[in-house]
Amino acid sequence: MRSGGIGVQLIERIISALSYLTFGMAGVVWIIVCYVTKNQMSSFCSYNIYQSIFFAVFVYILSLFCSIVMGLLSAVPFLGKLINDFAMFFAGTPIYFGYSLWGLIIFLVICYLAIFSFFGRYPYLPFISDVIGSNFRR
Repeated sequence: MRSGGIGVQLIERIISALSYLTFGMAGVVWIIVCYVTKNQMSSFCSYNIYQSIFFAVFVYILSLFCSIVMGLLSAVPFLGKLINDFAMFFAGTPIYFGYSLWGLIIFLVICYLAIFSFFGRYPYLPFISDVIGSNFRR
């Protein structure tokens, strides 16, 4: 993988960063535009677009799984109150600029991904980047 932004066009950097900031929606629009105009995306742009989409789906599935597990564990008599307090602290209590701890973590990861892609670098997330790198790179 390239580490620097040499050879990456400005429009690719902007689309990649916007794709992270919009949870993949700008990337989906760019994929449709490239398909309609019959232009081929660069490997940098497709890597970042697919990673942003995969990250958004991953966060959604993880949140859904956690809410199901929390709902099931909150029905346990003595464990229920502890689980509800933990869930309220982790996902419901504003800590920094109105973000909960879970929201703050996601916000920081999105900022990291968007900034690195805007500077023309391939941002790395341990599980997600490995999946994207092995399946979607050209």
